[in-house]
Amino acid sequence: MIDRLKNTSLFFIPYLCLFGLSMIFYFYQSHGDFVLWLGGLHNPVWDFFFKYWTYTGSTGFFVVIAVLLLVIKRRFGLVLSMVGITILVADKFFKQMLFPGTPRPSVYFEKELLNLVDGVEMLSTSSFPSGHSMGAFGLATFLALMLQSNNLSLLLLVGATLTALSRIYLAQHFLIDTMAGSLCGIILATSFYMIFEKYLNKELASEKKTPDEDLAEMDLKD
Repeated sequence: MIDRLKNTSLFFIPYLCLFGLSMIFYFYQSHGDFVLWLGGLHNPVWDFFFKYWTYTGSTGFFVVIAVLLLVIKRRFGLVLSMVGITILVADKFFKQMLFPGTPRPSVYFEKELLNLVDGVEMLSTSSFPSGHSMGAFGLATFLALMLQSNNLSLLLLVGATLTALSRIYLAQHFLIDTMAGSLCGIILATSFYMIFEKYLNKELASEKKTPDEDLAEMDLKD
C-alpha cells in the first residue's frame, strides 16, 4: 500500500496543501465569505460549466462508473460499489443524525446577496457535509489508487476539486461542508482499498498472466 500511495503522490500531497489553505481561509474569514467571494466570479461560462459538472459528484454518476468497473474489472467494481454504499450511509448519518437541519447558503444569506444560476434548484437544509464532495473525492481516490499514475491522479484531483467548488459556486454548500465531504470521501475510499488490497491484487496479478499460465493455474493443461 505504501508503494501505491507513493505512485499517487500527486493526488494526496496537493490535496493536503489545498485542505491546509482552505483551513486557513476558513478560520480567518466568516462562515459564508467564500460563498460570496466565489459568487462574485459568476459569468455565463462558469455558470454553464459548474451547473453540469456538479453532477460528477452525484449518486447516478458514481453508479455509472461502478457498473463500468464491474464489467471491466469485476473485483474493483465490487469494492467501489461498497465504497459508494458506505458514502451514502455516512452522508445520511451526518446530515440526519449528527448535524440535522444545518442551513445552506440560500437560508443563511438573503437571496439578494447570492448570484444564483438559472435552472438550479436551491436546497435549504442538510448542508453539512457535502455529499457531492464526498462522492467525488471517494471516487477519485479509489480510481487514483487503482490506476497508479501520478499524472492521472492529478487530473482526478482537479476534477474532484472542481466538483467541490461547483457546490459552493451554485450556493448549495459552504467551504467547510466541501472540506469535510472531501476528507470523508478520501478516508473511506483509502480504507476500503487497504482492507481489500489483497483481494484486488489477485485481479491485477491475473491480468499480467499469459493464457498458458491461466490454464496451468486452473489445471486444465496436461
